[in-house]
Amino acid sequence: RASLSQMWMMEAPIMILITVEYRRVTRKYGERGIRYAHIEAGHIGQNIFLQAESLGLSCGIVGAFYDDKIKEVLNLPKNFEPLIIMPVGYKK
Repeated sequence: RASLSQMWMMEAPIMILITVEYRRVTRKYGERGIRYAHIEAGHIGQNIFLQAESLGLSCGIVGAFYDDKIKEVLNLPKNFEPLIIMPVGYKK
């Protein structure tokens, strides 16, 4: 349910969650820190995607989920916000 009923994600043997701690980045960079955090999350996601492909794995990028439910299910610290979920698995 946390993934807005995208049940296909349950088939992936691995799920990688990319998070951000907005308070930390805005303390250092002001409001631009939010932009920097999103850019860096994209870089991280791209590298995971490329590495998965080089290993013959399939990878996806999911941004549609309920933040509060993801935080609850994974017991994330209060100050961490989920940005991207990346299901990784074998190609069909």
